[in-house]
Amino acid sequence: MHERTAAVSDDGAVSAPAIGTLPASEPAARAWRRDTLASAALFFDLEEAALAEIGQCLRFAQANGLTVDTVEQEDFRVPSFAAAVRGIQAQLDRGAGIAVLRGLDPSTFSEAEAEIIAWGLCNYLGRPLRQGIATDRRLFTVSDKGAANTDPTRIGASARRSPKHSDNGCLEPRPPCYIGLLCYRAASDGGDSTVISARTVFDTIRRERPDLLPVYFDRYHFRSPQLHVWPAGGPTIRKPIMEFSHGELRIHYARVMIEPGMALAGTPLSAWQREALDFLDEVIERPDLCFRHPLKPGEILLVNNLVTLHGREAFAPGTAGGRILKRIWMWRRHVGAGVDPVALDLEELA
Repeated sequence: MHERTAAVSDDGAVSAPAIGTLPASEPAARAWRRDTLASAALFFDLEEAALAEIGQCLRFAQANGLTVDTVEQEDFRVPSFAAAVRGIQAQLDRGAGIAVLRGLDPSTFSEAEAEIIAWGLCNYLGRPLRQGIATDRRLFTVSDKGAANTDPTRIGASARRSPKHSDNGCLEPRPPCYIGLLCYRAASDGGDSTVISARTVFDTIRRERPDLLPVYFDRYHFRSPQLHVWPAGGPTIRKPIMEFSHGELRIHYARVMIEPGMALAGTPLSAWQREALDFLDEVIERPDLCFRHPLKPGEILLVNNLVTLHGREAFAPGTAGGRILKRIWMWRRHVGAGVDPVALDLEELA
């Protein structure tokens, strides 16, 4: 038996909405399908002034030997981009949960400079957080690692198709709110990014298989990626697949982590749970429910990781010229307790 979670509201009150209903504050704009998605609203173009300011920041970094590990907010100031941030955040928080930032030209900067740009721009949207302990502290390079990738939970380090999932940030007490993916080099063939709304998934299951809904609100063991495990910690983290939190429906899913995680915990999936996850897998792969975009060099795909699932189609395995994305994880500073230590402790620990 798995423990069912209750939602905690912004004022600290515990509530458990009926599983078949949604919080009144859940944004209606999240209930999108491919044919209803306002695609034009997803794209944001960097202005010429912002591109010039980014160039100035890179020259400053180069002159002072800064890298993605040493650059700070004070070193990467792009006021022309700051003016657009509220609109992007609104699209991520109250809109479809997807945005694509365009205008960068990777032929004008190196891969190391792409890392500084990715970190610097995403720092305007939220607080970047670590993705590893000894390495990947500020970003992770998504590319085909070939035989060097021995972790079955890290499909993103291969050229294989990556089924839709959320990034779970197993080092931290809560997952990233946003994910940013700067495309430095596209694959020669394939690699399209795909996104689906948690609200659309919920509505579809409620309509077609309402008997399965309670199964997704139970807590499951997720097997943590090998590079995302505290040395003194356990091999799994526990969370529900769906939950109502802070007035919204949130989703946490990665089948590749749940199945082995439950086995590691000595509680393998039951036949009923397996049926529910199989149906979820079928729903999230329906093409008519998904946004699909071939991410171009210089574009940054931004997704709200709490209310969408994202994936990637298989692509041609690369050599030195293969597909390269720079991934940033962010916590929102402007929602709930944000990143204020006093507010966070009172909300999460008190």
